[in-house]
Amino acid sequence: MTMPAQPRVLPVLDPSNDGRHKLRDLPLERESIPYVIALPEHGIAAFVYTWVTKDNLAGSALAAYGPGIGDTPVFEAVDGLPMGPEKNFDDWQVGNLYLSQDLQMKTARFKVSTARVTIEAAYEAVQPAYAYSFHPDGCPRFAATDRLEQAGRIRGTITVDGKALPFDTLCARDHSWGTRDWAQPQHWKWLHAYNAGTQLHFWKIEIGGRSELRGYVNRDGLFAEVVDVAVDFTTDARYHQKTLSATVTDSIGRKLRVEGEYFATLVMPPVPTCSLVEGAMRCTIDGAAAVGWSEFMWPTDYLAYMASLQG
Repeated sequence: MTMPAQPRVLPVLDPSNDGRHKLRDLPLERESIPYVIALPEHGIAAFVYTWVTKDNLAGSALAAYGPGIGDTPVFEAVDGLPMGPEKNFDDWQVGNLYLSQDLQMKTARFKVSTARVTIEAAYEAVQPAYAYSFHPDGCPRFAATDRLEQAGRIRGTITVDGKALPFDTLCARDHSWGTRDWAQPQHWKWLHAYNAGTQLHFWKIEIGGRSELRGYVNRDGLFAEVVDVAVDFTTDARYHQKTLSATVTDSIGRKLRVEGEYFATLVMPPVPTCSLVEGAMRCTIDGAAAVGWSEFMWPTDYLAYMASLQG
């Protein structure tokens, strides 16, 4: 009799990966950390982002957009600021961003300010970190040496035009280090969805004529890798994601259904040839209320062409 396959137990990532890494002397080597926050109750999507190159030049950015911000999104960034190699993410100041991670992959806090928006928040992980190196094929080589993804509870205040709006919700962060070659992928869908009982993530990448998939499901104390994703979506006149439906299957046979409706999207071009459509959504996971975030990557010219066909 054939015994059923046992689920592969995901390893525990060394907490030292919460800190800064030694980068190789290669042209596209970098390290980056974003926090993405969907606040449908306030009609606001926000992300806080910091990075540093192999040459110890750092940057940071804050984006805030959606109905709660108004017709003009907030996006302010600085780049190319010298950062001593001894500086770590437990005491990280780049421009108007201050970030302090505990270097144990458990807690963090940050504050960032622009002329219109200030965010001050504390993060607490609600699940183990998932590393792309856990996958049998490792982290996709174009993306990084390795990359972690983690959901957590975030509490704080976003102040918009002088009005303080408190929040207490779930969010996602990632952390990657190594070479990032934006020119290799043709498209991807990067998604996080979470509520108190379930957190899930997938990154479905089309690259070089092949599909790559990484991700996890965390539910009922079982932390398992995503093995299959079926995604459908609708778009608006800009070809930004409007609704999304996804069926996610993990390595122990669980199937989860995510249904999402976007309330805010924004294009972030990391390089001129590549456009990332950052979308915050209200969603459900198997019918239970949740929040989520997705990033759709498109070649910039292709996104413009598809938008021209809408309407």
